[in-house]
Amino acid sequence: MVLLVLGLLYKFVWLVALKKDTIRVLIADDHRVLLDGLVSVLQSEKNINVAATAEDGATVLELLGNNEFDICLLDISMPGTDGIELTKWIRQNKPHIKVIILTTHDETEIIAELVKLGASGYLFKSCTRTQLVEAIEKVYAGKTYFNDAVYNIIIKGFAEIHKHPEQKVELTAREKEIVQLLAQEYTNEKIASQLNISYRTVETHRKNIMQKTGAGNLAGLIKYAYSKKII
Repeated sequence: MVLLVLGLLYKFVWLVALKKDTIRVLIADDHRVLLDGLVSVLQSEKNINVAATAEDGATVLELLGNNEFDICLLDISMPGTDGIELTKWIRQNKPHIKVIILTTHDETEIIAELVKLGASGYLFKSCTRTQLVEAIEKVYAGKTYFNDAVYNIIIKGFAEIHKHPEQKVELTAREKEIVQLLAQEYTNEKIASQLNISYRTVETHRKNIMQKTGAGNLAGLIKYAYSKKII
């Protein structure tokens, strides 16, 4: 009888510990097929529980207000509140929840912005299943995770800055697109619609463009763009 009680007690303690170590993940991506694929991949991991999914920023905020998660796996470009703004909100309002960015955006400035805001991990959608699971487990354990591809982009960006400290950094193809649209008097909202990116992403790009070019206002930016034959 004593052995039976001890056995049941051990099983109970083991189940409680197992439940405690289960990583509750919220996944947000506006591409349904990819979202379903991520759920399928992660739900097969014994220590990961996909507790909720969302296809836009508003749903993410609603879920965060009514539920508890350990990790938010976020895309950057989503309808409404995007991954950059969501990361900022989470770090300010739910600092115990860790953020991992899973995206196609490979611009150094975007990566740097998200690291600055407090993202604990950053992966590209071309990552492997092993890398994704490793990222979740490491971030849950209080560490950070940036795979080799992300590190290479960050290091290359810093190397270019230190290599040419007195020269302005070249604008990326995306930044040039935005400058060209600004020259056509497009608003941030129109640019976001035209390029199929979020308003917040346009704001981040625009801020980085102004810093890179040293332009104090839109007129100065247009002048710079003409001098560099961007427009």
